[in-house]
Amino acid sequence: MTYRLPSLNSLRAFEAGARNLSFKTAASELGVTAGAVSQQVKKLEASLGVALFRRLPQGLLLTPEGEAYLPAISKVFDDLTSATEAIAPRINSKKFRVGMSREVRAVLPANWPNHSDTLVHHVRDLVETTDIALVRNNEIDCLIRPDGGPYAELSLVIIPSLDGAKEMHFVCRPGLTNCRQCKAILQDLTRHVAPVQ
Repeated sequence: MTYRLPSLNSLRAFEAGARNLSFKTAASELGVTAGAVSQQVKKLEASLGVALFRRLPQGLLLTPEGEAYLPAISKVFDDLTSATEAIAPRINSKKFRVGMSREVRAVLPANWPNHSDTLVHHVRDLVETTDIALVRNNEIDCLIRPDGGPYAELSLVIIPSLDGAKEMHFVCRPGLTNCRQCKAILQDLTRHVAPVQ
C-alpha cells in the first residue's frame, strides 16, 4: 500500500502551530524560524487544498478544518512517540530532564520524582543547577529554582511557596508549559510547595 500523505515536517509545523496558536512559539519548540513554520504550514494547506489557519493581525485562529485536523494529528505524533520508545526506550522522548536548585530539592520528598507513580513516566533524570542557559541550549527541558529572571523568550510559571519563603520559578521553552510532562511536574510541585488555600 502506498501512502499519499503530506510531509512529516509540514505536519509537525501544523501541530505545533495549532497547539500554540503561534508560529513563533512553534518555531522555538521545533528549533526553526517562525518563517520556516509558516512556509511549512502554507505547503501543507496547498497540498490539502484547505485553509487550516485564519491569520489575523492579533494572531492565529484555527479554521473548522484545522480544529478537526489537530486532534488526529496530535494523536498520530503521540502514537509515533510510543512506538519509537517501545523499540528504543533509551530515547525517552516522553521524559524530561529536569534542572532543580538545591533549595527546591530540599523542600521536596527525598526520592523525588520516584515518589510518584505519575512522575516516573514524565521525568528521566535530575540535574542540580540554577543555570537558565541549560534550558536555552536544550540541555535540560525545564528548570525549577527560587525566584530570579528575567527569562526573555522562555516560559515562566510562578509557584508560591509556604511560610513566606521565596516563590519558585518553573522555566521551560515556549510551547511546553501545556504539555503533559510540564502539567504533571507542576501539579506535583504545587502539592509540595504551594500553600493550601
